[in-house]
Amino acid sequence: MSGNRMNKIPLHKIHETSSSGILLKHVCDGDILQSGTELLPAVGEVHRDNYYLFLLLEYGEAHVLIDFKEYHIQSTALGCILPGQVHHGVPSNNVSGWIMCLDTVFIKDEWKEIFETIPVSGNSVIVPDAEALHDLQFCFELLDRKIRLANQPSAQHTAYAMATALTGIIAELYRQRQAEAFNKRLMSITLKFKTLVAAHLKTVKSPTQYASMLHISPTYLNEAVKTISGFPAGYWIRYAVTLEAKRLLFYTDRSIKEIAFELGYDDHTYFTRLFTKLSGMSPSLFRTNYRK
Repeated sequence: MSGNRMNKIPLHKIHETSSSGILLKHVCDGDILQSGTELLPAVGEVHRDNYYLFLLLEYGEAHVLIDFKEYHIQSTALGCILPGQVHHGVPSNNVSGWIMCLDTVFIKDEWKEIFETIPVSGNSVIVPDAEALHDLQFCFELLDRKIRLANQPSAQHTAYAMATALTGIIAELYRQRQAEAFNKRLMSITLKFKTLVAAHLKTVKSPTQYASMLHISPTYLNEAVKTISGFPAGYWIRYAVTLEAKRLLFYTDRSIKEIAFELGYDDHTYFTRLFTKLSGMSPSLFRTNYRK
């Protein structure tokens, strides 16, 4: 990465590689079996996606960096990368498993709520038990067969249904790892709030404004978000700003002034003070230290 910086972080779009919104590839001993005309984008390059990406590691080991958190995955594991998360993988020759890219339209709202808690918990990768692994392998193999027959209308409809069912199984596995005591109403508010933050980060930075968008009081918003995540709404707004700033500082060569403007700050000195307060170091020092 150090010698090849970008002006902006590339965005991979599902319909640039798959007309159906589903892209499934089998990895065997490090080789991606690229059947058909739809090719998997280069996973070793730093990027973000506009789709969900699910990985099933059957054996071997792999290294994945997701928003500055490194995962060293060994043996059997299931991973989920959300739309917008900046990531890249380190190629490995002894890996076998499955990679599925899925348009957001296939993800039901209740499953999105489960997946959106992953950045909060930090558990992008989980280890399925033997029974769950068997179910996942069966579903991936069956979906692969249906996709290969997608020129037949009935097979295409079945592939859509299979992709949806497989996503539901994955969502249930992640749900089982989450606290059962979460109040559904508070969880729903928290996830809607975080979705709004992702969409309006550059222009809206006040919890009061987000509360207005959600038609609730600022006090109730803070109560909901803090109950679910452990931190108030303002923390997550600042966290989102800081994370996006770190992405741009590390992966691009844009100036601090340009990054500040991109994130909605006309005064780059104020942005620098804010970043320093939240990160414990200035933007320039962060860039220097993390690029070593």
